[in-house]
Amino acid sequence: MSFHMESEHHNGPDEGFSVSLLRKGVVSTQTIDLNTLFPQDVTESGSFDLARAKQATFERLLEAISVPTLLVAPTHVITFSNSAFDRLTNNRLKTDSTKFSSLFPTPREARKAQFLIEKVFKDKKPEEREALLKIRDTHIWARIHLRSIRLGPDRLLLVQIENLTAQKQLLAFQKYKKLVNLFPIGIVELRIPSSIDYRVPNHLLLEGILSARVVDGNNVFAAMYDRRSINEIKGVEFGILFEPKERGRAVCGEWIRARFQNHSFDSQETSLGKRTRHYENILIANVIDLHLHGFWWLKRDISEKKKTEEDIFRARKLESLGVLAGGIAHDFNNLLTAILGNVILSQRHLSPSEKAFERMASAAEAVQRAQELTSQLLTFSRGGTPIKKRASIAELIRDSVIFALRGSNVRHLITVPQDLWLVEVDETQMHRVIHNLAINAGQAMSNGGIFRVQAENLDLKKGHLLPLKDGPHVRISFRDSGEGIPKEILNKIFDPYFTTKEKGTGLGLATAYSIVRNHGGLMTVRSKVGVGTIFYCYLPAVVRSSDTLEADREAIMPRRGRILVMDDDHLIRHLAREILGSQGFEVFLARDGAEAIAVYQREQQSGSPIDAVIMDLTIPGGMGGKEAIQELRRIDPEAKAIVSSGYSDDPIMGEYEKHGFVGVLRKPYTPSAMTALLEAVLAKD
Repeated sequence: MSFHMESEHHNGPDEGFSVSLLRKGVVSTQTIDLNTLFPQDVTESGSFDLARAKQATFERLLEAISVPTLLVAPTHVITFSNSAFDRLTNNRLKTDSTKFSSLFPTPREARKAQFLIEKVFKDKKPEEREALLKIRDTHIWARIHLRSIRLGPDRLLLVQIENLTAQKQLLAFQKYKKLVNLFPIGIVELRIPSSIDYRVPNHLLLEGILSARVVDGNNVFAAMYDRRSINEIKGVEFGILFEPKERGRAVCGEWIRARFQNHSFDSQETSLGKRTRHYENILIANVIDLHLHGFWWLKRDISEKKKTEEDIFRARKLESLGVLAGGIAHDFNNLLTAILGNVILSQRHLSPSEKAFERMASAAEAVQRAQELTSQLLTFSRGGTPIKKRASIAELIRDSVIFALRGSNVRHLITVPQDLWLVEVDETQMHRVIHNLAINAGQAMSNGGIFRVQAENLDLKKGHLLPLKDGPHVRISFRDSGEGIPKEILNKIFDPYFTTKEKGTGLGLATAYSIVRNHGGLMTVRSKVGVGTIFYCYLPAVVRSSDTLEADREAIMPRRGRILVMDDDHLIRHLAREILGSQGFEVFLARDGAEAIAVYQREQQSGSPIDAVIMDLTIPGGMGGKEAIQELRRIDPEAKAIVSSGYSDDPIMGEYEKHGFVGVLRKPYTPSAMTALLEAVLAKD
């Protein structure tokens, strides 16, 4: 209901009004019989002149109105409030000497109210505003109507107040519900059956919090409990939702001791579907007048974030080991190169029927096993740059799986699409990854089974949750149906030297993990005891046709030439002379980069230039391959140089072409590997 006064301007100094009471949205009107309020000579005219009315009589009229109404004097003091206003404010306003501006909650709003009163008195035009009023501790959203009137000799302001609080609360609630349902986090509101004075003993507060029941929330929260709708968990107690109960009581105890400040904590929970998930939680108290009425519980699934953190921690741990491993492997590989080369050369002087030939073969096999160990150690070395080339992972998968499972009772099923993208990998290292995973699967399925390998193209878009760069990848899954890995050790299986096998080294999976990481990829695992295990391997892909591989498959015509070998180890220099000399190459030797450049210039000036150079990357106390190649390319831009090292942590080993080399020879190497690389390099004329 609203109260309207329509002014009729007279020629005299006073203003006359006719009064009507209207109910908004309803055609019928409520009429107050003015005969009960004013003398007959006043009412017979059909209108009344406020100048002739008594203020007490007018106030009786205002008392009959159900709209909260005030009269305000030019001094801004409230001179009258009707019963409707008193009901609105629970009789908390004492109108004696109370100024209208004191109804507003802030000094700024109060000043605005003062200016508004002055404006209405001055302009004598009605005004309407929406504002928040504060009567003692009560807040009221209101639409305020102001009109200037004259009552006898007095000028007053008639103020009517529409209570919009319920309307605003409904609108706010609707916005809240919409916002809550838009949030990608779980939100739930819990209410305590009976509000608690939070100054009571802590054990009473604890019991009250645990008994709080769900009254509202969003479906994201419900999904965390394997429910489709929040309606399915309405009425459920907080103490039941929070598992385990001991953890719930401990968290609530901390919150109580913090006097209900916003409380954050992490939790690990197992859903009805037996999935273990990690959550980030916040409790926000609803405290009014020192009483806890309830609280909001915000919950965000951080399982993927947690897994990423574990992957980063594991990677850093492997880096620590790599610093030590790389140094050991470097020196060890130099020795192995000399031993292996001499053993194989010695075999060439023996007949296969001789006992010494068999002994040499055993020695060569032992050296190759030692080479495998150092190669695993080098995988952990800082950088550990793989020597990559574009390849089809499909061929590597087939060859590696078939070789690893040969002779076992485990069958394999390989699924690879014809349009599978190419990858840039170190084929030797990637063979080791697939081989290790296949061996593990065979051991897990001791009674037989099927080892399933599937490769697929995967384009990672912006915003994905994996710790990988955006763009095309190839994902390979390795699935067995073995006994599975217990949850308590699942996060340790990639740790170096962790093993559950009696004869295991604990380097197989750690090596595989490091190789994939050094390729810019990712390896993850999922396992369930009694069901089996799946390893996922993600590798950056090259989206190009496999026709580009044909150039790498062209036949190489053998060719001999003049070769310069630079190495600080005399055993390796002499071994190189033996190997290459026996294959028809003319060999020159140098101890460091300076000597190598001098030999190269000398032969170039003689008219019989060097055809290719093999350079050791690191020369203690002298010029190594990194510096020598720059000087060599300055002398001869067409020079063909191969970099060689037993220490693969230098990026040059993986990106040799960027530094001017045409090939890479990783120590230890066999005579046949050395010869084959040289023939390939010389054939590129």
